[in-house]
Amino acid sequence: MITGTKIYLAELDRDNAETIRAWLNDPEVHRHLLVGHIPITREEEEKFYDSQGPASGSYNFEIHVAADGRYIGNVGLKDVDLMHRHGEIGIVIGDKTSWGNGYGGDAIVTCLSFAFLTLGLHSVCIKADEKHAKALELYRRLGFVQTGVERECIYRDGCFMSHVVFDMLEDEYRALYCVKSP
Repeated sequence: MITGTKIYLAELDRDNAETIRAWLNDPEVHRHLLVGHIPITREEEEKFYDSQGPASGSYNFEIHVAADGRYIGNVGLKDVDLMHRHGEIGIVIGDKTSWGNGYGGDAIVTCLSFAFLTLGLHSVCIKADEKHAKALELYRRLGFVQTGVERECIYRDGCFMSHVVFDMLEDEYRALYCVKSP
């Protein structure tokens, strides 16, 4: 378990596979995500759980509310390269009643702590749908720096859309979150 301020991160639990699958298949939840636009089957969700772990270059966690233990979403790192020390963070808060409570930001910062302080990464990127204003504002507020745009890389609702790319370096994380260098 990795503890944040409002949340804690826990290992993926297969008992919650159907919950996350339902969330990802909900159009309101997956609106700005890369997954879920084509329904995720039970078999695909099982493959996801089977493919997890350091050997795959991904570290995924469940997000639970610290106050009551409720499971509300997932956060994790993918494409982790321990040699070049970088990775990409992704998040979904599937429990819509938990939106707007600061859980997503806390989960991202907690996952960044794991990335920089446990894995020793130097750089972590995060991407957002160009039309997802709340995510764009959150990532900037958390201290991510916009580094570019992946132009028209997503096809949704009959048109191509772009991703805004942000990243954060370890020294930026340490300065923003008052973590001393070793």
